[in-house]
Amino acid sequence: MALPPLPQLAAAALAIGLGAPAFAQSNVIPGTDVSLGILNNFSYLNRQGTFPNGTNALAMATTSCNLGSVNVPWFEPMNENHPLIAFLVAREDDNGARMVQISDRSHVKHGFFALSNSQCTPCQVPSNGTFLGIGCSDTYAVSNNANNFYLAPADEIDPWLGTWTATCSFFDAGTAPQPSTQCDGIRSFSFAQSNNLGPVGNRVRVRDEDLIPSPSQRFFYASQYVIRGEPEIARRNNLGSRQFVPNWTGSLWTVPTTGLYLAGSVLERWTGAEVSSGINGLDDGRVYVAVKVTGPVDGLYHYEYALHNRDNHRGVSELRLPLCNTAGVVNIGFRDVDLDAGNDWSAVTEPGALVFSTTNNPLRWNTIYNFWFDSTAAPVDGLATLGAFAPGAGADSFDAPIQVPGVAYATKIGPGCDSGAPASLVPNGLPALGNGAFSLVSSGNAPAAGVLLYGSTLQGSLPLDGCTGYLGGSLGAEIVLLNTTVADGAGTAGLPLPIPLAPGLEGLAFHLQGVTLSGSGPLLGIGGLTDGLRIVLGGATASCE
Repeated sequence: MALPPLPQLAAAALAIGLGAPAFAQSNVIPGTDVSLGILNNFSYLNRQGTFPNGTNALAMATTSCNLGSVNVPWFEPMNENHPLIAFLVAREDDNGARMVQISDRSHVKHGFFALSNSQCTPCQVPSNGTFLGIGCSDTYAVSNNANNFYLAPADEIDPWLGTWTATCSFFDAGTAPQPSTQCDGIRSFSFAQSNNLGPVGNRVRVRDEDLIPSPSQRFFYASQYVIRGEPEIARRNNLGSRQFVPNWTGSLWTVPTTGLYLAGSVLERWTGAEVSSGINGLDDGRVYVAVKVTGPVDGLYHYEYALHNRDNHRGVSELRLPLCNTAGVVNIGFRDVDLDAGNDWSAVTEPGALVFSTTNNPLRWNTIYNFWFDSTAAPVDGLATLGAFAPGAGADSFDAPIQVPGVAYATKIGPGCDSGAPASLVPNGLPALGNGAFSLVSSGNAPAAGVLLYGSTLQGSLPLDGCTGYLGGSLGAEIVLLNTTVADGAGTAGLPLPIPLAPGLEGLAFHLQGVTLSGSGPLLGIGGLTDGLRIVLGGATASCE
C-alpha cells in the first residue's frame, strides 16, 4: 500500500538528511569485512536449580571468515584490539504469534587467537594467531565460546565502533575484592576465578520454562561478530541463526541443531513477519524492526512488533508509531529480557501517535524487546521512529520503514444500551469499493433476538428512552434500514453490507447502529441499541480523521 503524501514527504526529507551526515563512523578501516561464516554445534553444558524452575548454561560454535582485503587484528585480552562474539537464543511462539529472546543478555566472548583455515574462501595470508589473514577462517568450538575466562559483560563494549577498554574492565577488576588502585589495565580475572563461577557462570543462560516446547513453537540460536572499525555496509554478514529442537531427558536438555544457517537478524526467521531496519545515519548502529499484523477480529487488528538492536551503542528508549486520532487501542503489552515488571516500558497515546518508552530499561545491543496491541486502525506502509536513550553523536531519533496502524476505516462513535451489557457492532473485512463480501457482526445479543441495522451519512446524538442514537438526519430519509436478521443461539448476528464499485463513494464516511429486539429493554421496553460505528468507504485515500 502506498504511503500517504505527508509521510512520503517526511521520508524523502529523512533520506536527504541522511545523505550528508554531520558525523560519521570515526574509526573505519577500509577493506574490513569479517563474516559469521559458519554457526555450528549448539550444546547444553550444565544447570542449576530443579526442573522446571532451573537455569541452563548453553553455548555454540562459531566460525569467522575474513572476506575483506585487510588482515584483522586478533590479539588476546588485555590487548584491546580483538574481535568480540555475542550470543542470543530466541523462540517463535505458537503458530508464529511472537518472536522473543529467551536467553539473558549474555556475556560476550573476547577473541584471543586466530587460526588460518580455509572454510569459506582460500586462506591467502596465514597468521601466527595475532590476526585473521585475508581469506582465512577461524573456528571457536563450544568449549572455547563457553570458557568463562574469556566471557565479559556486553555493556563494556561499544558495538558501533567495535571497541572495548581494558582499563577498569571486568577482566581488569576480577571477582575478588580489589583496591581502587587495581584499575590499572592489568588482568586480575584469573582462571581460578573463572572456574569458581558455578555450573552456569557467565555463559548463555536460558530458563527451563522457556525451553519447554509446544508442538508449534520453533527455537533458534544466534551469534554476532563485532569487529573494530568494520564499515557499516559490510556488517549484514556478521550475524546469523540456526534452528534447534529442545528436549528434556529427565536430567538434562538436549538441543540438536536442525535446518540451515541463515545470515541476518534472527527476526528474519519469524513466520509471516515484515522485517526492516533503521540506522542513525553513520553516527550509530542499526536496529531491526519486525511486525506481524493479523485480523481484523471483531473489528480489531492485532499488531506484534519486535526490535532487535544489532549494534546501536546509545540504545533505544522510545518506539513511536503513527496512529489515527480516531483509532482505538487496547490490549497493550510489552516483553523484555529480564521479565521484571518493575522496569517495563510504558505506553501512551498522543495526538497522532502511540508511544512506548522507558527511562531506565533501554533496548541495548544484542537484545530483542517485544511490543503488541490491538487497534481498529488498519495497517499501512509508514515509519516507526526509534528514540535514543543515551546522549551522543547524531540525531536523537531515527526511522525504520514498516507497517503501522495508519488508517482508521472503522471507529466507535459511542456506547450502546440494553438491560445488561449492550451488543456490539464490528466490521468483518475492509469496506473497500467493490467488496461484495463486506459485512458487520453484532455480538452480545439475546439468543434469537431480531437485529435491525440502520445507517446514515450523517452523525448525530439523539436521546432515545435513555439510550443514544448516533445517526443524523430523519428516519426514512438520511437514516435508512440496511439489513435485518436474527441472532443465533450465541447471540451473534451477521449483517451483510456489500460495498458497490462506485468511485464516487471513495472516502465517504458512513455511520451505523443496530437495534436489538429482545422483548425487553430500555428502548420502548422491547430492546436496546448496539454501539455506534463509523466506517470510511474505499481504501485509496489513506487518511486519519
